[in-house]
Amino acid sequence: MSTLSERPGSDSGTGHELVDHTSEVTLRLRAPTFPALLAEATHAFAGLVPSALRGMADDRWRDFRLRAPDRAAQLVEWLNEVVYSCEAEQWLPTEVETEQGDGGGVRIRARGVALAAPFVLVKAATLHNASVREGSDGLEGEVTLDV
Repeated sequence: MSTLSERPGSDSGTGHELVDHTSEVTLRLRAPTFPALLAEATHAFAGLVPSALRGMADDRWRDFRLRAPDRAAQLVEWLNEVVYSCEAEQWLPTEVETEQGDGGGVRIRARGVALAAPFVLVKAATLHNASVREGSDGLEGEVTLDV
């Protein structure tokens, strides 16, 4: 099953697609910039979390640093932070702000919602076939989630 999703009011050229497989889900992302691609990955992941698990909004900002050597690895690293937050902290990021950090890293500030229970459907984002590349309207990214 493959589903393309456009969010109402989203920037032109921004969207994501979920591609199901027996033990994995592939996110195909597109956005005009890398920060927007990370934000779209966050929205795509949030779409996997049942609304029944979502609780109150948490207005506190949380800080993250991605230190992976390239954009594809940074995308995977970010999604693994999201996986950990949903499972261990029962917290789902829904809004992100990013900026380029020192040495090629990325700093992310995120806020989100509390979860009523741990979300454990996704085990991890993997580097297998992970990519971020220039597309016709910005960047295209792909990452596989082990479920």
